[in-house]
Amino acid sequence: MHQQKDKGINPCKAGADTPSGTENHSATYHTLFETSHGRVGELRLSTNNRKLLTPVLFPVINFLTGTSTRGGGIWKYILHIFMQRQTPMLSQVLHFLDFNLIGKYLAKWRKKSMREHYRERNGEYEGVLFLDSGGFKLLYSTGLDLKEFGIHKETEADDILDLQLDFEGDIVASLDYPLPPNLARPEAVARMEQSLANAVRAAEKLAGRDNGDSAARTTPYLYTCCHGQSGEDIANYVTDVFERIGDKLPSFGLAVGSLVPLRGRDDSAVMERLNGVVQAIPDARRDTTPVHAFGVSGTLTPLLAYIGIDSFDSSAYIQTSRSLTYVQPRTSKKLKIMEMDAIDCDCYICKAFPLQEIQQAFMDKQSYKVTSTGKFKSEYYAAIALHNFHVETEMLTDMREAIQADDAVEGLTRHIAKYQRTRGLQSATAWLAEKDNALAIRLTRTLIQMPMKMVAEPAQRNPNQLELFPLTYGDTSSETPIIREGEPQTISLAYTPDNFRIPEEYQPPAGKEILLAIPCAGKKPYSLSRTHTIVANRLQTAFGEEHQRIHKITLSGLYGPVPEEFESEEAVIRYDFQLLPQNAAQIQLCASRFIDYLQKNRDNYTLTIGYATSKAYREVFSLVEKRYTGFILLPKELKQKRLSEFFRHAHLDTLVNALSVEGIMQS
Repeated sequence: MHQQKDKGINPCKAGADTPSGTENHSATYHTLFETSHGRVGELRLSTNNRKLLTPVLFPVINFLTGTSTRGGGIWKYILHIFMQRQTPMLSQVLHFLDFNLIGKYLAKWRKKSMREHYRERNGEYEGVLFLDSGGFKLLYSTGLDLKEFGIHKETEADDILDLQLDFEGDIVASLDYPLPPNLARPEAVARMEQSLANAVRAAEKLAGRDNGDSAARTTPYLYTCCHGQSGEDIANYVTDVFERIGDKLPSFGLAVGSLVPLRGRDDSAVMERLNGVVQAIPDARRDTTPVHAFGVSGTLTPLLAYIGIDSFDSSAYIQTSRSLTYVQPRTSKKLKIMEMDAIDCDCYICKAFPLQEIQQAFMDKQSYKVTSTGKFKSEYYAAIALHNFHVETEMLTDMREAIQADDAVEGLTRHIAKYQRTRGLQSATAWLAEKDNALAIRLTRTLIQMPMKMVAEPAQRNPNQLELFPLTYGDTSSETPIIREGEPQTISLAYTPDNFRIPEEYQPPAGKEILLAIPCAGKKPYSLSRTHTIVANRLQTAFGEEHQRIHKITLSGLYGPVPEEFESEEAVIRYDFQLLPQNAAQIQLCASRFIDYLQKNRDNYTLTIGYATSKAYREVFSLVEKRYTGFILLPKELKQKRLSEFFRHAHLDTLVNALSVEGIMQS
């Protein structure tokens, strides 16, 4: 049944309607319209009477991209448009780590709020700024030292909150520690307990500002981060949140993390966990507690708004633009803009940037210079990104309007019918239909076939994968599976570089005189991963039986060199770690171990090659190339240091050619 609340407030208005300098008040959230299928709410913030209407999608942005507001490439243009349009934005405050900013320049940035820094360039910004803690940046923290930025391991929760307060976000999220999929239960429990302790500490600190801290410039609205390994698990976490924080702040939000690894792979699990959060909120607090889903965007957001999730954030709009991918507004299909004949969209961006102009700019060969159109390519990348975000926003706007009209079932049915073939949406729809009989009946009248609940298949060897890289060391005749069918392999964040070292007595296999080093992968064993499979297939296609002369050494970001024979070792199978470019100590460790391995086994190899495109792993190989004569790092010419470059045919061809030119193999 449709219920209207706070009738004196226009639910469609979200922004500043009083002049700067008005008296601050405590930030609160109120439900304006509520139905049995979703709600419309308003977050009233503590400064300048800023307001935010929900459901809403935040674009993820970066503003600490250099020493001043003049830099930033694509971000310069995106921030200009978003700030002029007063678009609500979300940023995680540790993003400066991706832009090689050093401590003294961060200290300079911290002297003023984000709005003050950008006021001269982009005008007055009165949109809502949500500052996340960037906890996922600390997920793989072995060797990561942030002291030059004023962030110390023993006080990192307080230090990061101080950073959020310096930039004067309207909303802040407490520092959390995400849970990778299949994390060992004791480690998951410990991380959840620490995330909750950080949330309690943040609530106490912000409550003190509300209670008369004279030094406080503003008091942001707090979202406490929530995690769990199942819907029941996260529901228990939410119960603990209200028991420990409920009396400290009159209103606070819940921000749900650890969803990104599930998105697209198992969207029914995303639905289950977020529903667990909604159901666990005490009845007396439901109307005043907004729920945010970190890292969730696109076609899933209307389904989540239907079960009561209030806000989302998107970085996909940027990621798609980097590959010149244009999202078709009526179908959500991803099109290559250089292959398009026409644009069928009337959004503000597509009106300002004709297709022919965009294509002309990208046909110019030069980079980092003004193109023949009179603009930089980065402005066109930004235009594609802004269009893609507009498409995502329209999906959620349509659903919000349907909820407000008490027509959520029909609104969601239209959405599912339109995007039913989209990746991941079927499993989410099936989950929702099982819980909502009225929706299930309505969908059967619209869709050709109701989607069946999808159960993930256990990981198995790709039958098309070539046997270039074996999985076992020693007795390769063993038929014992490394991972038992139906049993997910638990992983651990507790492993350190000392948990695996190549044995002193190890000798490379006879007949394998060509060393090929490639970076590790998240999927274990490495040989089952996409990156390793693609390389294996490419080399066997090129060299046939001669490929058996290649000895694959994986560059583990945690352990350094891992010969292919050790891929089934427990410490190699179960660790989870990602090497970051900022982790100088770990990069040095990996390089030193790799050089030691090469020096010890120099007589076993006639050719040593490293192939990597991601920045951190490439830095390791660069150090190896400088210190070990004869090591070749490929690709030589790499404009962008990112994983997507790994799969380019031109780069893989370079690898094949290097092997052929050296006279080792005949293609």
